[in-house]
Amino acid sequence: MKEQVSTSTQDDATVAVVTGAAGGIGRVLAQALLEAGCDVVATSLGRDVATLDPLVRFAAPGRRLVCVGADLATGEGRAAVVDAVRRQFGGLTCLINNAGVGMSSIRADYHDRPVGCREVSAETLRRFLDINAHAPMALTLALLPFFTKCWGRIVAIGTSLNAMLRAGFLPYGMSKAALESGCAILARELDGSGITVNVINPGGPVDTPMAVRGTPQDRHALIPPRMLVPPVLWLASRAADGVSGKRITATRWNPASIGEALTPIGWPQLAGDSLWRPSD
Repeated sequence: MKEQVSTSTQDDATVAVVTGAAGGIGRVLAQALLEAGCDVVATSLGRDVATLDPLVRFAAPGRRLVCVGADLATGEGRAAVVDAVRRQFGGLTCLINNAGVGMSSIRADYHDRPVGCREVSAETLRRFLDINAHAPMALTLALLPFFTKCWGRIVAIGTSLNAMLRAGFLPYGMSKAALESGCAILARELDGSGITVNVINPGGPVDTPMAVRGTPQDRHALIPPRMLVPPVLWLASRAADGVSGKRITATRWNPASIGEALTPIGWPQLAGDSLWRPSD
């Protein structure tokens, strides 16, 4: 895996890993964290880290940007991220699991021609689960030993409950549901450790290549990626101490009434749906 480092000084700043930082939501979040004074390990799919180069100019004075090209669906790719954290910082305080794949990777006009279950191959299911669920959870487990400062933040970019249950979204919906289930379990197991686990639901299709290619809506109707910045920065900060196992919908984020914006993650949200009868 190829790695590129911008040189600057080190101290006790927040160290954040942002996956899928080459474009879309990930690039915006990595930029915001750098501007907020965090050290950032940014990942992009593949070995070429040139797509991450533009992020360098956003690093605050004295802060560091480490760019890693890695396929996080592979053990080798995850090991490259772990190695970068170990060698460059020795510890970690924040992990933003953003990298993912959407239905437009199957066909661009999936909104006009939904991808029915009879069209979904076992390989497609495996690919979505590998990228959207297995990769972020496996990376999280590999990085847990590096949360050594008695506090930490794990934030996953999820999706709406509608997308999890929507016809034509089988591989995407089930993989994002698996990710959210994993986050709910991790939040419970890490309760009291100082490490929190939360999910951000954008609140609809975001203005990224993943959505734009297959969305007939005008771009002005899509959610700007910057809308995810305020809730993510809050969840990544010490201000969010004790907030874990929650979901925030970015389009409903209101810092003046944070409590109203937080809902539990996991299947308890579906208690009123006839399809699901969770026990708690």
